[in-house]
Amino acid sequence: MALMTNGTQEKPSILIVDDVPKNLQVLINILKEEDYRVAVASSGPQAITMVKENKPDLILLDIIMPDMDGYDVCRELKASPDSKDIPIIFLTAKAETENVVDAFREGAVDYVTKPFNSIELLSRVKTHIAVKQSRDTIMRMNEKLKEEVEERIRVAEELEKKNAVLDRMAVTDGLTRLYNHRHIIERLTHEIAEATRYKFELSIIMLDIDHFKRINDNFGHQVGDEVLVKVSEAITDLLRQVDLVGRYGGEEFLVIIPHTDREGSIITAERIRQEVEAIKFDNNDIKVTISGGVCTLDKEDCSELIMKADNLMYKSKQKGRNRIEHTMED
Repeated sequence: MALMTNGTQEKPSILIVDDVPKNLQVLINILKEEDYRVAVASSGPQAITMVKENKPDLILLDIIMPDMDGYDVCRELKASPDSKDIPIIFLTAKAETENVVDAFREGAVDYVTKPFNSIELLSRVKTHIAVKQSRDTIMRMNEKLKEEVEERIRVAEELEKKNAVLDRMAVTDGLTRLYNHRHIIERLTHEIAEATRYKFELSIIMLDIDHFKRINDNFGHQVGDEVLVKVSEAITDLLRQVDLVGRYGGEEFLVIIPHTDREGSIITAERIRQEVEAIKFDNNDIKVTISGGVCTLDKEDCSELIMKADNLMYKSKQKGRNRIEHTMED
């Protein structure tokens, strides 16, 4: 129902559709007793036009009319999303079962017979307006609830996205987008526990960019950052989905390769070395190589395994850099 500008609630509106002026006047007089807002239409097409312009709360619709009878009017109104929920009470001079069945089949909620009994008419009008008002209230509440639910879902999804970003930031190195030192150590600790429990092989690779300080000193830290990013991308591109890589230190990288034996990890490390050596920079004077150490889990804990790979990496440095070491024996 609409609200008047003074804040009071308007009376329900009723559209009477009948081609007989006497019937219209009788109905108007009855409905005025309850102070309903009443509009009249003397034909089916006029009624349809009026409903489109200003939807009433209820329609009293005569069945027998020229050109377009009440069934046709009802059928057209019920076919429209804008008017399908308006309750229609048919007006008929006949109470035969066939007319009643047809009326309900077309979508009417009730019927009254002529001559009109004012008490009966008002009772049925009140009943169906009350039903419509209750249904409208429920629909408004449902719509409001739907909007609230959608808003909560939107807020929750936005919060989830922000939390995901924060979660990534908490475990990610800001420059290279690899795992940061803390998280790659946590992941290695977890992988060692899993490998020990389920008896699968686990290898790691410790990598270090050769002469990185010289790159920073000769070309600047901005170029040094570019080198770190490109080396990170080269490493990531060669790894499987199950493999993990993190920025262990300034120019050091730790690669975790689950379910991989010593020979397989050596092959991976060598591919990374070759990929890094092939990186092209805009400044042709920049040449980047990487040295690495590879080892496979035996009975070491996290710290011992990293130390073992670190020692192998430094051995590759001592032997001239740009190489991969995988055994401590000379």
